[in-house]
Amino acid sequence: ERKDHPYTQSQRQVPTPWSWLYYRFAPFEQGTCITMMSRVSQHFAVAVLSACVFASYTVASEASDRPNFIFALADDWGWGDVGVYAKMSNSGDKPPVTPNLDQLASEGTIFTRFHTLASVCSPSRASWLTGSWPLAVGSPYIFSCTHATNVANGQSDFVNLTTPFVARVLHDAGYATAHYGKWHLGCTPDAPAVNEYGFDDSATYVSNNKSVQLGNFSTDPWFPANSSGLIVDHALNFLETHVVGPNGVPTKNFYLDLWFHISHAPLNPSPDQLEKFPTSEYCPWSGMNPAHMASNRVYERCPIQIFRASQHNADAEIGRMVQYIRGNPHLGKNTLIFFSGDNGPEDPHIYFNSVGSAGVYRGRKRSLYEGGISTPLIAWWPGHVRAGVVSGMDFASIDWFPTVASMAQVPLDAKTQAWLRGRDGSALLLSGSDLPDRTELLKWDYRLNMPGHCYHQSPRLAVMSGDGAWKLLMNPDYSRVELYNTTNDLFEATNLAPQYPDVVAQLAKPLLAWVADMPKSPRITYNAGCVMTGAEADQVTPFENPFGLSDYDLA
Repeated sequence: ERKDHPYTQSQRQVPTPWSWLYYRFAPFEQGTCITMMSRVSQHFAVAVLSACVFASYTVASEASDRPNFIFALADDWGWGDVGVYAKMSNSGDKPPVTPNLDQLASEGTIFTRFHTLASVCSPSRASWLTGSWPLAVGSPYIFSCTHATNVANGQSDFVNLTTPFVARVLHDAGYATAHYGKWHLGCTPDAPAVNEYGFDDSATYVSNNKSVQLGNFSTDPWFPANSSGLIVDHALNFLETHVVGPNGVPTKNFYLDLWFHISHAPLNPSPDQLEKFPTSEYCPWSGMNPAHMASNRVYERCPIQIFRASQHNADAEIGRMVQYIRGNPHLGKNTLIFFSGDNGPEDPHIYFNSVGSAGVYRGRKRSLYEGGISTPLIAWWPGHVRAGVVSGMDFASIDWFPTVASMAQVPLDAKTQAWLRGRDGSALLLSGSDLPDRTELLKWDYRLNMPGHCYHQSPRLAVMSGDGAWKLLMNPDYSRVELYNTTNDLFEATNLAPQYPDVVAQLAKPLLAWVADMPKSPRITYNAGCVMTGAEADQVTPFENPFGLSDYDLA
């Protein structure tokens, strides 16, 4: 029987209450220095307390000299869904209980200005693993397992095998590679098997039957409760059979994707997982949801209880993975762990147990406001990634591929270099060095309906200025144009487009040229949105479902 690892760290005062103009942070624990990065100062260091020198990788070396990589990706986790981030933003009165992620944060670097390049599942995941725009791999929306639905949405059926893939690059350079958990990069019957993308081993769901399946996602009601443990079980078995020799010394470097189901719908924590979140504490009010009421008219279970219990279990399984890495001195000193989320939290109007928090941000999943595309990011590698650091420097999902290739000392051919749209962030991770402004601006395009409160509904397109100070959102026909100073206005509440037409024009030109060069879709929805005053703030838009999309397809 698997048991959660006890959390033995002392309670600590992590970041002090949120300030709209700057971050103020207390040490994670006594004696630990924190290097503070300020968004107000354009994300350059305002207090540098530690530094190290980063040497660029140019020469290939033995496998033991290169880092291993574990990429843990959570599903639909917002800023307020990891303990340390929730404390930064004062999110909710029933905060997340994620002691293992909080410990990773205290021993590593957390990023306050990380962006994923899409606000829904498939395109976000594609941007991580291919290092380029989701639209470039034919993913304006999610990959359905039905060809007709993909055609209707202007979506490819799967990521083409000729697309550069981070796993394939590392595999060809001698790494043992594996992917466990969600796939969702192609699941029609003719889609390639997961392993064809450069993985030695995999066990997945939202993939077709060519690939080994992780449990039974579609029919097992306890799949959500067991999924995190299954993913880590597979990962540990892979390391024991493919990486670690009989004397405990690794025989190969490895790259692992651990893509968790939690906290995507459906959620169904086991009774054991619910024990730490008692009904008396989390659901003390009279029942309003008949599906979950007991006979005494008090909630038998309630959304926040279900949500927090599910996340706590995912955190415990991540802790089990980290404990294994720590327990092997060879792996512990040479493994980089990345934790992030694919997009912002789901809207409860889609699934009533989806009560995740976007923290200080406006927007949720599908929205191009920050709440839909700014998710937690934690980097951990003891002795290499700076410990106890909160960084306001810019990092994005498309940076993962070039950063990993650089750290693994893998030279990229001209075709791959031309394909990549991200930049190498290894100097930022290892020494905190300032990276130059992006020469190719971060851009987004979400083409379908955004359900939920109207003030979360963004325009279709978005672009960020190179220094991150400005963010423009607009429809291609200029029916909505919104400009925000994301340094001073994190919630994107004050539209400055009328005051700064020159900034609008400067950002609109590359944005519109970019979208004109991308594949077209037969189905486009422009969301009306609203301001956040009076009755308008209570407007809710239902989810348009003209193709009979199941929850399976809404990932």
